[in-house]
Amino acid sequence: MNRRAVFALASLVATAGLFAAFADDADSQAAAKAEVERGGVGARVFVVERETSSLAVYDFHQRELLPGRIGKLGNLRHATMVFTPDLRHGFLATRSGKISRIDLQTLEKTSEVYGSKNSIDNAISQDGRFLAVGEYDPGGLTVLDSRTLKIIHRLPGTFEAEGKQLLSRVTGVVDAPGNRFVCVLMEGSEIWIVKPSAEGVEIEAKIKTPHPKPYDAMITPDGRYYLVGHLGSEHVSMIDLRDLKAGVKSVSLRDPSQVYDEKTPVKLPHMASWAVAGQQVFVPLVGQSRLAVLEAGTFAFKRSIPLRGHPVYAVCSPTGAEVWVSFSGEKDDAFVQVIDTETCQVKRSLEVGKRIYHMDFTPRGSHVLITANQANQLVLVNANTYQIEDRQDLRSPSGVFGVWRAFKIGL
Repeated sequence: MNRRAVFALASLVATAGLFAAFADDADSQAAAKAEVERGGVGARVFVVERETSSLAVYDFHQRELLPGRIGKLGNLRHATMVFTPDLRHGFLATRSGKISRIDLQTLEKTSEVYGSKNSIDNAISQDGRFLAVGEYDPGGLTVLDSRTLKIIHRLPGTFEAEGKQLLSRVTGVVDAPGNRFVCVLMEGSEIWIVKPSAEGVEIEAKIKTPHPKPYDAMITPDGRYYLVGHLGSEHVSMIDLRDLKAGVKSVSLRDPSQVYDEKTPVKLPHMASWAVAGQQVFVPLVGQSRLAVLEAGTFAFKRSIPLRGHPVYAVCSPTGAEVWVSFSGEKDDAFVQVIDTETCQVKRSLEVGKRIYHMDFTPRGSHVLITANQANQLVLVNANTYQIEDRQDLRSPSGVFGVWRAFKIGL
């Protein structure tokens, strides 16, 4: 081969390499564009698949399940998930005591630790630096560094009874303004306000509840009021986190216009099922076909709203105009009723899917994500037209955790 032919061949190889480089770059750009068009991290919804110890990931912009699942997560009954404010990581707490850190971009589990033998509820501080998890066994509050997932402090749920120091289960863990956590001791009947810092963890206050057997709690969306439900009781204990000196207020959920069988007290499901809309609080009551409506702030009883069955969850639209209610019972658990918050009347009934477990609105209230556990489906409902726009087959779906929870108090 002469010199001219060698130069021609070299030029051809270089040109081919250049085109290959452009092709690789074009492929990378196409892949990046596809990822953006898919919706990115902000469109991701993590759905608990309870019986398979896994999380499925749904992109609600594209109306599709993302490839693969995040598995080997532990006992996912009552599992809860929180997210860092920068949407870099999510943290899943399970009943088996395992806490898993999930990379929200790669959708991989990057770390895990056992905070206890049995846990319930987790919360992340306002600055995203600390995690708090309630312990059933051995009993207490576990505080972790969200950056390393290392346990930095354990607060045993100790209380005194009949001259003895005992351990209590802890539940109702929420974040609160001021970079604090609030929780309640079930056997100890105390509300704790906890302040984590780089130097340690301080219990700012221990407040006795006026009623025994607290079993769950919630914080209002403005971060002001912490409310505690009690087993077998019509009463709720309420504290104003802006005015702790005012003490604990006892609130009754009985409707004074109705006659009750005293053997069947008013009961509440999980406190996270309360819906706060403007100046009203909507409370589903176990065993009764009604919502109790309370006045926000005073929490005085206002009225009851008759429903088709026994309510489980009441979820408020971000607009505050509607509350969506799910039900228990074979005849009713496939339905959702929509409440108009101004008229306090049922405006719509929707049949969605058998055994509805959880519901969550998308950030601006355009859609509702609903898990139908017995139907093995995640359902997307248009909140303006009330039409079902998508159904995805999942395995025993339960909790629904959109990444927008990172920007809400108490979630």
